[in-house]
Order: sequence, then C-alpha cells, then structure tokens
Amino acid sequence: MSKIGVIAEFNPFHNGHKYLIENAKQITGADETLALMSGNFVQRGFPAIADKYARAESAVLGGVDIVFESPVIYASGSARDFATGAIAILSATNSIDYLAFGVEDEEQELFYEVADILADEPPEYKKILNDYLSKGLSYPSASEKAIKSLLSSKVSTIIYKPNNILAISYLTAIKKISSSIRPVIIKRCDAGYDSVELNGKYASATAIRNALVEKKSIKEFVPKNTSKPYSEFTKKEIPDSTWLTPFIASRIIYDRNLSEEISQLSKVLDMTPELLNRLRKAPLPIKYIEIQDYLKTKNLTMSRVSRVLLHVVLGIQTEDRTSAYENGYAEYINLLAFRESKSGSLKEIAESSKLKIINKKSNFDPTTAIGERMWQLDKLATDLYNQLIYDNLNIRLHGELSCNVRVVK
Repeated sequence: MSKIGVIAEFNPFHNGHKYLIENAKQITGADETLALMSGNFVQRGFPAIADKYARAESAVLGGVDIVFESPVIYASGSARDFATGAIAILSATNSIDYLAFGVEDEEQELFYEVADILADEPPEYKKILNDYLSKGLSYPSASEKAIKSLLSSKVSTIIYKPNNILAISYLTAIKKISSSIRPVIIKRCDAGYDSVELNGKYASATAIRNALVEKKSIKEFVPKNTSKPYSEFTKKEIPDSTWLTPFIASRIIYDRNLSEEISQLSKVLDMTPELLNRLRKAPLPIKYIEIQDYLKTKNLTMSRVSRVLLHVVLGIQTEDRTSAYENGYAEYINLLAFRESKSGSLKEIAESSKLKIINKKSNFDPTTAIGERMWQLDKLATDLYNQLIYDNLNIRLHGELSCNVRVVK
C-alpha cells in the first residue's frame, strides 16, 4: 500500500486539510495518509488550541489514518528546521511514498528553482549571501535577498508567503537529504494562511481560531465531528502566547541576576546578538505581549521572536539542533492517534522504520544521547502546556508518560 505523508499543525483540522488529503489521494492513487503533526506548541511559538492527542484524534476523524508527533525542537523551529526535521523523520520510517502540501501560488517550476539553489548552495549564491550577512542581516533575510538577486523579481510574488516558504523548505530538505519521497504540490483552496475571512466552505486555521475566540460557529469550516475531541477546550478562552508571561518573565529575571559568563540565554536556539541585547534591556516587570513588541524589529519578525521566547522557556539550545542534525535527526517517532482498522499498517511501519515508535509512553527508554535529549524536551513541552491549560482553563491533562494513544474506530 502506498502512503501519503502530511506535515501539519492541525490547529485545528479543517476542510482545507481534508481537501488536501483527498486531492493528493486522487492524484497519486495512494491508499493511506500518515501525518506528522506539531505537538502542544506550534511553529509561531504559541500554545495549540487543544492538546496534541485531542487534535490528533480530530485529524483521524477527518480522514488521516495515522498521526505521529513532530518533536518540539523541529515543530517550534524556523521553516528550515521545521521542514528538515519532519522530512528526515518521515523518510526514516521507510514507509512514505509521497509528501502532500499546499501552496498559495501555482509556480511549481519556480519552487524547484529556489529549492535547488538552497540545497546546492552554488558559489554565486554563497557570495551574495555572505555579503548580506556581513551587513548585519539575519540569515533568512540575507538568503531571501540572495535568491532575489539570482532569480530576479519573479520570485518576489512567492518567496514571502508562509505556505510557499514551507513548500520551498520541504523541496530543499528532500533534495538535501536525498529522500525518495515524491512531492505532491496542491494549490490552497482558502484565502491564505493568515486570512481572517470566513466565507464559503474553506477558511484558514487563523480565521477558524478567531471564530472560536469570538464564540462563533465553525461547523461549516471543519469536517463533521472533528471538533468533538477538543470541544472542552473551546468552551473557554482559546490559548494564546500571553499565557506564557510568568514563565518567560521568570527566566529573564533569573538570567539578569547571573553573570554573562554563566548566562544561558546566548546559547538559546535562534537567538541572535541583537535579540539577546534587546532582551536583556527589556524593562521589568513586563508582560509577554510587551516583550514581543519590544523585541520585534525590521529584521526580527513577531513569529521569530515568539519562537525564540518559547526556546528560552523550554531551554532549547543551538547545540540541541546541531546534535540532532549530526546524529540522524531523531531516535523515535511518537504515536498520537490512529484508525483502528490501520493497526496492521502501523505494525508494518514499525517493522520497516529506522526509528522506534513510541506507543506506551511509560515504557520508552531512549538509548542515544539525542533521543534522551529530545524526549526530555518533548516531555517538558507537555508539562508546560498542561500547566498553562490548568492555570487558565482549569482542565487537568495527563503527563506525557501516562497519556494513551487515541484509537478511532
């Protein structure tokens, strides 16, 4: 049986996701869909609207067959880390034939052109990139300008759009790690990643989350019954980044009372000297939203700032990413939910995969340094999320080791 892989946040699962899966199956003739889903924190550094097991169950109810978790080190990373980690993990299962993903523009040839440059890094690209880096630009900004210099203005319409950026990142990762997975690129059917419109049948996850905050009905925009697993969460306030205020504030306060020699902030993943300097100068006391506004600059987007702040709270360091990249990207893949009728397929994946599939969480014992560190961070992310939910919604969730995989009949 051939399988389609999907890399997603499902925050929440909606009609657009179902459209992607159904179209990909029609195009490829594939039999099953396996998703690698972000856990309790999404790429923007925000808490997800519901815990990962509830969202995974929702995805299975919507048509996905098996849902695994993308480790938090990748799920909360830049587009490059988000894509590279996910592609490496899906490839290591030795089970995925296709990768389906959506784009805002139908410029497939251009996507491949950009991905080829990023994967091969030809001399002319490196020269322009280094010139921009020497002028103080961040790596993403310098890379974008270098690409534009090589491919002219024709990339300007695609290179800044979120799903296009991820698409290019997926294609780059597939080429760079020599994955045999074949891309299936599908034009999005909604108004765009960050659109707030609620029209017709399709709406972005952003628009749906906004509707939930405003207590509006979302039933037209999500497949039937898929909102049931997380209905307990959406009856109250939807999680947002402001809930992290006491956690990030305490870390900053603590760090300020350490000497620079023993401070850990400079080691945080995606931290830059500019960002570190501004973070240390932020006035105290301070709320999370004030920290975001204070840190945001022309070269530092709000999403970048939010990701770094989450890395500060969780203690994710540059060394963690470097170690992961140098040691096979992952030791395990954490199972969240699956369709009961696909238990045989799940067993086949377990037999062919280079990675250990974590089913019973309390029994898992990592055998490598990178496995131990990534499992530590994933458990920490779960504990932090559970505390946020309990503090703000009074909902008590299970710790990682006592969570059960969701089985959908």
